[in-house]
Formats: sequence, C-alpha cells, structure tokens
Amino acid sequence: MKTIQNYVPPDARSLRCLQDRLGYSDARMTELAGLDAATPWSGFVGGPEPRSLGRQRLFFVAARLALDEDAWQRVLASMHELGARFDYAEPQAASAPPAPEPAADEERKFGMLLISRNGSFHEMEQLREFAHFAHELDVSRFVHSAFYDSDIDLCRFSFADHDGLDAASRDRIFDAARKTITRFEFDGRIYQGGIPPESDG
Repeated sequence: MKTIQNYVPPDARSLRCLQDRLGYSDARMTELAGLDAATPWSGFVGGPEPRSLGRQRLFFVAARLALDEDAWQRVLASMHELGARFDYAEPQAASAPPAPEPAADEERKFGMLLISRNGSFHEMEQLREFAHFAHELDVSRFVHSAFYDSDIDLCRFSFADHDGLDAASRDRIFDAARKTITRFEFDGRIYQGGIPPESDG
C-alpha cells in the first residue's frame, strides 16, 4: 500500500491563502481542521513561529473540502465501523441562530487598499494614519494593500510591483508602520508600534 513520504507541510502563507480563498474565520478554520482551543488555527498562520500542520490534519482538511456530504458521511460511518466513538454535529445547537460573523471593512487611500478583517474601528484608524504617513514619506505608491487580521491582531502589507522599491523606500514604509500600527509583520518579523488603542468592546 502506498503511503505519503517526505511530507513537507504548507507554510503559514499558503494556509492564509487557503483561508482567504474560503473566506472562513479563524474559528471556522479551527473546526475545518479538527483543531480545538488548545491548538487554534491562528497558531498555524500567525506569530513569530507558526505551527506546522501535520499530514493527518492536512489530510482531514483536504478530505473535508474535496468530498461531498454523502462521501464524507460514508467516511464517518467507516470510522464508527472500525470501533471509534464520537459525536458529529454543528458546534451550535440547531435552535440557536448562528451569530453573524464580523464584516470586513475596506477603503482606498492614496492608492492603497486598507482592510480590517472584522471591520474594527481602531484598526481602520491605524490603517488610515499609516496611509497618511506613507503618503507624506512619498512611498504610498509602493504599497498595494495593508490588511489588518483582526483574528490574530496583526497587520500585513503587500507591496506593489514597482521598480523604484529600493531599501530606502522599504525603510520609509517600515517607519510609517512603526509610527501607526500596533502590531505588524515586516520582512517576516513581528513588530510592535504605534499607540495601543482602546478596545472596541
């Protein structure tokens, strides 16, 4: 029987791309991957040292996405036949209406797309301040988007394909972020900056 060998797990960027493509929250991705509160999805896509998704977990995710409901139910039935015992139900009771997921907020400033995953007011304020500083430092044209991931409290930047994006320009973008963004990723490292805002709650 063939087995999976020389497995290399997907990196955090690949997992974030999957999540963005599905449009799922961290909580829903945790459910999709069969994780729990002790090992939440956010630990696999953020932080200075993201976890690696093992092949069993990735197989679970891939199977859940690839199989239709009938095929998935046959897999679960087979698990029961093999002696496993488990419950399989929606996390919320059927009688309870599902809580609405926070809606993203986005806008454009100086050519940059500013996005807060959960539409957080204080995150959008930080992003607007960043846009103003980047514009004043004459580097706004180098930033395609600034995405504040509310679920893991981290802002990430994507840069425009521009020939003039040199080291000095990247330094100015970093300076704009450091002055305005509470927590952000830059060149693969996590930084603290700005003034910690009051909670939206």
